[in-house]
Amino acid sequence: MMADVNKILVIRLSSIGDIILTTPLLRSLREAYPKALITFLIKKQYADLLAGSPFINELITFDKEEGFWGLKKLKRELKDRHFDLYIDIHKNWRSRFLGIGLGASLTTTYPKYILRRTLLIWFKLNLFRKIKPVYMRYFDSVRKLGLHYDGKGTDIFVPQAGLKKIRNMLTSLGYLFNNPLVVICPGATYSNKRWKEEGFIETARYLIREKSAFIIVHGGNDDLELCTRITEGIGPGAACLAGKLNLTESAALLRMSSLVIANDSGLLHLGQSQKTAVVGIYGPTSRELGFFPLEQKSTVVEVNLPCRPCTHKGLDFCPKKHFRCMNDISARQVIQAALPYLS
Repeated sequence: MMADVNKILVIRLSSIGDIILTTPLLRSLREAYPKALITFLIKKQYADLLAGSPFINELITFDKEEGFWGLKKLKRELKDRHFDLYIDIHKNWRSRFLGIGLGASLTTTYPKYILRRTLLIWFKLNLFRKIKPVYMRYFDSVRKLGLHYDGKGTDIFVPQAGLKKIRNMLTSLGYLFNNPLVVICPGATYSNKRWKEEGFIETARYLIREKSAFIIVHGGNDDLELCTRITEGIGPGAACLAGKLNLTESAALLRMSSLVIANDSGLLHLGQSQKTAVVGIYGPTSRELGFFPLEQKSTVVEVNLPCRPCTHKGLDFCPKKHFRCMNDISARQVIQAALPYLS
């Protein structure tokens, strides 16, 4: 462990799930260096995620709209801060550009396993002898410091005002707090990571009928039309909050829930950060790629197909044109995965 670390800069610009998965590392950094100034560099639109974190001292935001000139200005500002340690857990051209000439005593990053990933996706040659999730790969970036994962999962901190707002909102929607609250998140950045609408509808209707569950269909602004259709398809006992909450308010909603049912998306990881049980529906991606949920209070529903995985981040089409990785997942499978968390 470096004894003379006083200023630490960690960079992970995006996206929701990736940023949430940095929190075990941040927690370990704070424990190892309780007096250090820990700064986190993040894209402006995701800053709410870490605004309340006790593991960091400050957030620096980057606005993508400022382009390369904004990045150059940020680079100059960072250089003037004289950081001792630069931890790059984004590892893209922006983070590399910012790290060059920064002057930190130690600059470190993590393995992306790009070659293994490419061979698995394109040639179905699996060289992942050991499956290491992304949040554990982040710890590879600080191996020289002797930091280790503490097994406590992820943490996104929610202000009391957010919890109060969500409680009032749920009351106004007619939710009875002695019944299960299930949040369904049917969106995903790419269309081939979205399970079928009728599957979510059938699952929700069953949970309303058999478990007296109240269903919230949730997502971002881009998911509003999808979430509205699914809410209307479910009928009584469901409400749509898509596009109505910011990130910390969404975290508050997920904290108050009994269960989150979601595709491979940021909201699934946000649910886990609130210690809420999750059922993840995974199609084109696989466990080797590192983005499955943490094992605590989670179940993944998937089907084994020779064409999986076909992508790392997602696609807006099925390369095989059958979309079986999602179409072959039945509502019954998702229901069976959900029931143990609602008993």
